[in-house]
Amino acid sequence: MKNFLTTLKRVTIIFCVCFTLLFMLFTINAIFSIVKYKITHFKETIMGSLRRPISFKSDISSNNVIQNTINNVQNIVNNNQPFVFREPLPELPAEAWNQDLLVLPKFDIKAPIWTVASENKKEIYANLKNGVVIYPTTSLPGGEYSIILGHSSRYPWEPGKYKAVFSLLNELVPGDRIHVFWQQKALVYEVLDKKIFLPYPKGEDYTENIFPPNSNEKTLILQSCWPVGVDYKRIAIKTKLINW
Repeated sequence: MKNFLTTLKRVTIIFCVCFTLLFMLFTINAIFSIVKYKITHFKETIMGSLRRPISFKSDISSNNVIQNTINNVQNIVNNNQPFVFREPLPELPAEAWNQDLLVLPKFDIKAPIWTVASENKKEIYANLKNGVVIYPTTSLPGGEYSIILGHSSRYPWEPGKYKAVFSLLNELVPGDRIHVFWQQKALVYEVLDKKIFLPYPKGEDYTENIFPPNSNEKTLILQSCWPVGVDYKRIAIKTKLINW
C-alpha cells in the first residue's frame, strides 16, 4: 500500500509538471506579453518614484490654480457660456492611412480592424488571424454600440501574429484610453468598467446583458476569452467615446 501511494504521488507530480509545461508552451505568446508588461510597469513605477522630487512645502500654488479654475468655471456657468474640454486627438499612425486600426496605448499594441458580413464563426476566426473583428450585429466605431473581438491566446503554431492581442485586457482600468483610427479619423475612448462572465449557452450572460446599450453615450466593448489560454469565460471592457 505504501509503495502504491508513493507511485501515485510521483505520477501526480509528473502529470502536474507536464501539464504546466504544456500549458505554458501552448500559451507562450500570451504569457510573454503579460510578463513583458509586468516587468515594464514595475520598472516605470520604480523609476518614477526615484525621479519624483521630495518636497516639504505645502503646494500653495497648486491650491491657487485649483481655485482659479473653479472661479473660471463658475464665470462660464454664470454667463451661460458652453464649457467643453477635449484632450488632443492622437496623431494618425502611418498604418492607419491604409487600414482601420485599434491601438491600446497602455501596452503599445496595434491591430488592424476587420469587418465580417455574417455571424459565421469560421469567417470571424479567419479574420482574427489578421487582427481584431467588429462583431457584425453591432455598430461600426463611432456608432452607438460596437463590440470588437480579439484573441487572448492561441496555439503558437497557428498562423497569424495577433494570437495574443487581447491578452492584457485585464490590466485595463477605468480612465485608460483606447484609440480607434477609423476611415482615417481618430476616435478616443475612455475605459469605464470591466466584467468577466460565463457566456450563453454555458451561462446566462451575454455582452448586451452585462453592458446594456445606452442612448446617452457611444459605447465600445473590447471582448476576449478568459482566463488566458482557456476558452471558458469572457472578459469584456466597456469604454465610451470621449473625443473624435
